[in-house]
Amino acid sequence: MKLEDTRPWLFWALLVDFVAFTAFTGYILLEHGMGWVDIAFGNSVSTLVTIDLFIALSMVMSWVYVDAKERGVNPWPYLILTLGTGSVGTLLYLLVRERPGAPVWTKEPEPAPVLAGAGR
Repeated sequence: MKLEDTRPWLFWALLVDFVAFTAFTGYILLEHGMGWVDIAFGNSVSTLVTIDLFIALSMVMSWVYVDAKERGVNPWPYLILTLGTGSVGTLLYLLVRERPGAPVWTKEPEPAPVLAGAGR
């Protein structure tokens, strides 16, 4: 583990994304409340997009869980926030992960498995 900022631009890009998307999400929730569910499943196109988003966020949440555990971070606040607000939870995790001064985790590559009968 090294303590250095290797990608400070990424933090600022994530911060802009997080602030803008969180503000837009808040606006939508204030505007529509839970009525967004009716909109999300209002026709076949919006249903497709909603299901696709659910699948994509499920894969991202799996990655967040594994990555956070490897770093010794509790993943549950980010996963619960993602379930409740969509990408806001994931953006927050990435923002915290890439903040200036955050540990940069380098994983040692695992040795290649030795195959039985190799080298004959």
